[in-house]
Amino acid sequence: MQRITSLAACRELGGLAASTAGRCASKSGSTCCRQPAVHRHWLDVRVRPARPFATEPGRRLSRRRSVFAGEKLRLFSSQPGGDGPPGSSGQQPAVSVVGIPDPLTWIRCKVIMCLVDLYFELDINSEEFDKGVKQALVHVSSKMSSGRYHELRGIVSNEMIEYIEKKCSSLTDAQRQQLGVKMDDIIFVLPEDISVVFDQYGRKFCFVVVRFWLLSSHEGPDDPEGTKIFKVASDEDGGPQKKIATAVYEFHRELTRGASPDWTVTTVWHWHWKLAK
Repeated sequence: MQRITSLAACRELGGLAASTAGRCASKSGSTCCRQPAVHRHWLDVRVRPARPFATEPGRRLSRRRSVFAGEKLRLFSSQPGGDGPPGSSGQQPAVSVVGIPDPLTWIRCKVIMCLVDLYFELDINSEEFDKGVKQALVHVSSKMSSGRYHELRGIVSNEMIEYIEKKCSSLTDAQRQQLGVKMDDIIFVLPEDISVVFDQYGRKFCFVVVRFWLLSSHEGPDDPEGTKIFKVASDEDGGPQKKIATAVYEFHRELTRGASPDWTVTTVWHWHWKLAK
């Protein structure tokens, strides 16, 4: 089973490797992506309803659209012109695939995605959600790099804004500016944890933890979680050598009927913060 899922994950990365002049090479054993040590624990991966799943008679099935908080002001999903912000970076160095994510995490999330899509009509595996989380990363990292934390309100939870401001205060101005991520810097996106939780009032909440692999010009070593899967070719132009870094964001949305369809960022973690310790 583990070998089958490894091949499936490798196939997904294969398309990425082709677009970055890389190749998907098999390695002995599996490559695991450990969760970063953030300020709180992730929720358990589970779908635990308070009542049996059932479709109400006569209920019209329609897929829920992925809407990110603040979308009316900023392109946080697949709207025309929302593929990337102005000023995206130019030509990037070649990136080759040298490993795969943890196969068990990969297949577990795939199964939960299917369950969430089946019972809640919420397609986390869609291109729309993929674009939305990428644009959220670009927007949030841009505000962090410029120190405009107040502009994250309505998109990031208040608790996390305070945490972000505290973490960024330990960085130098140069280190903080390196937090900014452009759309072209994002190499790969992978959900690592998906939860659907019911509270005592019958409300339903979905939490999705997403890891991003990205190119960065930060000073210091590569992120070990990134170099397990990707390798960056040397820069022949004599410019700053790009390195692999990762970021982990958690997205939260209420699924109760009549609730706001907005996704909110409830956890932010960047490899750059670890370098400042």
